[in-house]
Amino acid sequence: ISKYRNILLKFFWINAFLVFLQYFVLGMNGDIIGGSFTNNGELFVFNLFCTFILSKEYFEKRLKLKYFLSIIIVEIFTAMAAEIKIMYFTIPLAIYAVYVFIKKFSITHVITLIIAYFCLIPAMKTILLLMYNEQYVNKVFNIEAIEKETKGSYNLSENAANISFNRSTCVEKATLIILKDEIHKLGGYGIGSANTSNKFKTWISQQYSSTTSYNWFTSSWLLIEYGWIGYSIWILILISLIGRYAHFYVKASDRIVKSWSALGFISALFTFIIAWYNNMPYYNAYFIYFFWAICFIAIRERLKQLRLK
Repeated sequence: ISKYRNILLKFFWINAFLVFLQYFVLGMNGDIIGGSFTNNGELFVFNLFCTFILSKEYFEKRLKLKYFLSIIIVEIFTAMAAEIKIMYFTIPLAIYAVYVFIKKFSITHVITLIIAYFCLIPAMKTILLLMYNEQYVNKVFNIEAIEKETKGSYNLSENAANISFNRSTCVEKATLIILKDEIHKLGGYGIGSANTSNKFKTWISQQYSSTTSYNWFTSSWLLIEYGWIGYSIWILILISLIGRYAHFYVKASDRIVKSWSALGFISALFTFIIAWYNNMPYYNAYFIYFFWAICFIAIRERLKQLRLK
């Protein structure tokens, strides 16, 4: 567990260096910036989970404020360079969530939330103006613009506006357009039926991937392969994980058990946000699974230590 923390921190700075290199030296920007990853979707998940564990260390007073602020600055720059708009909202939310669980609940939490509500968006707008024009910045934080962007035609399939999926429409459109009869709506077309491999393409991929972009969203991909039954089971598995971590958190009086169960709880909860944003929880969730495993092992080993005392 100790090695995991050190490896994660070193990899964070290596990855940050590669992002700076891609942006300033190679002249890359937007979705193609991934650091050591293949795309900005993976980059987003990595930075989010780093935020969980490093915030935990800061609130436990194991990380200096200057060092913690430098990490946040790097993450904000990464979000700006790779145009990961969701990071402007999830990173502050992740820090606050960890703060609530690591610290005992008090009126300070409420005051902090109120101050953040009034100060965060103006502060983020000011920072973004360093790189983008005012029209773009206003669009990022405008509710109507966000709704239009998440419901309109996805940029990878703009020539098929009527059937193109997006983050807020993928569930509805997958059910109506691809799952055409009741049997497939319930059970889907089976494991691998929606894969987009160049060597093992299926009829679903050949017919729908370029026009709907279903494979860029967790929910539509799951629905096509497993139907509403499988999709519901996946949601229930996530809920059971959240419940398991919550059980450890509520039951434990030990600070270490509480902190690791809090990280597991928060990360599992945020997986719903990731699933809405991209396909990572289904397409490439190894880092997420490994993080949950680390949390469970840390809890288990700490409970063993407590029993031996």
